[in-house]
Amino acid sequence: MVTIKFLGGVNEIGGNKILIEDKANDARVMLDFGMNFTRHGMFFEEFIQPRTSNGITDYLQMGVLPWMEGIYRPDLLEFAGRKAHSDQAIDAIVLSHAHLDHAAHISFIDGAIPVYCSQVTHAILKALHETQPRSLGNEILDYRKRPALDYKDRPIARKFNIVKGRFKVNGLEIELIPVDHSIPGACGMLIYGSDRTVAYSGDLRLHGTDGHLTQEFVERLRIEKPDVFMCEGTRIDETENRNEAYVKVNCDQAISQAKGLVIADFAFKDTTRFKTFLEIARSTGRKLCIPFKDAYYIRALAELVPGLPSLKDDSILLYQKRRMSGTFRASDYQSWEREFLDKGNTATAEAVGRMQEQAIAALGYFDVPELIDIKPQPGSVYIKSASEAFNEEQQFDLERLKRWLAHFGIRYENYHASGHAPGPDLAQVMNNSNAKVIMPIHTEKPELFQGMAGNARVELPILTK
Repeated sequence: MVTIKFLGGVNEIGGNKILIEDKANDARVMLDFGMNFTRHGMFFEEFIQPRTSNGITDYLQMGVLPWMEGIYRPDLLEFAGRKAHSDQAIDAIVLSHAHLDHAAHISFIDGAIPVYCSQVTHAILKALHETQPRSLGNEILDYRKRPALDYKDRPIARKFNIVKGRFKVNGLEIELIPVDHSIPGACGMLIYGSDRTVAYSGDLRLHGTDGHLTQEFVERLRIEKPDVFMCEGTRIDETENRNEAYVKVNCDQAISQAKGLVIADFAFKDTTRFKTFLEIARSTGRKLCIPFKDAYYIRALAELVPGLPSLKDDSILLYQKRRMSGTFRASDYQSWEREFLDKGNTATAEAVGRMQEQAIAALGYFDVPELIDIKPQPGSVYIKSASEAFNEEQQFDLERLKRWLAHFGIRYENYHASGHAPGPDLAQVMNNSNAKVIMPIHTEKPELFQGMAGNARVELPILTK
């Protein structure tokens, strides 16, 4: 018999941790193992962080991680004074996509438990791994055994299985099916159990440039008629349905009217938005100036995601931030950054300042001190092409950002298309899924699913304690 247990993703956005058990197929599989940013933010912030020196203890004590026997790294359990397990309680984690609210807490999982994901998802995780400093909370691809007494010790690599289409975990058959989201490589799933078929949406939308992928996923559900469909509902209470064309038209107009620098603030993992701003740069006679980390990411995905350019493209500049000594010497930069230092299209803040009428700088909230060196001229514009503030802390950040912009006389505009489907589109997905039961996940308003699921019965999931 197939059973479903929820360790996260219930009455919350993100933090999906869904356990599928099929005794007849001798399989226990976790769908995603992500971080819930809301729960984390209840106790931790920039200057109050879980102590790396305390291993997994702070995460468990404050409920940021759920307790389950047999899934966490033995080194972290022993470090926390808990008895390490002899056998793993699950056979695999199947990852829908690389956003941290679905993937981050894999960092704490026993390294003997394999992770299954798409090729693009693995490439994204690898690019992130290679460009960020190591910490206990971002050891998804590999990890250092704790306590870390000698940093010369080689990290322990996790086993990642890159899959496409159908595969098996023991006797349980699972299928990854591409969907459209604000990160490439995202997939929904079909799980073919011994007595029932279960579907999982991951995160999806219909209004994106690859919305046909989500339509094809829903068509598969219609054919397979899943007994249970676990459907995300991030925006179940919203009707606004702006698409990428809306972003492009409005950003194009704003940039065409700008007399100075254009600053584009968008999520660097969103390759669709990157391509939108690159197209606008070309059409307006500007160059898209991207930080080294963005460049590394784009290059890593260039052969996997259609439409991504070479970094030698005439419309791309590589933005070199001032580091360490402030003299731009090579030793100021991480090893992965150094290859970008001497490229013909590498530009410092001063260089961008001299050509700001021909530049779109891909900089975000944490980059605003760069404006001091760029010296934006009158008529400059800051375009936020990401979600507006949705909690008090983000509202404070937005107010601080606007004070920076006001100081430099920069106009603020916002044009964004969400990575999640709104209510009417979710109703369409559910109605066309042919599912017998709909279970709301990844939503703070599961009660709104009632009346939107067509002939399916809505069953509210219960968090496993």
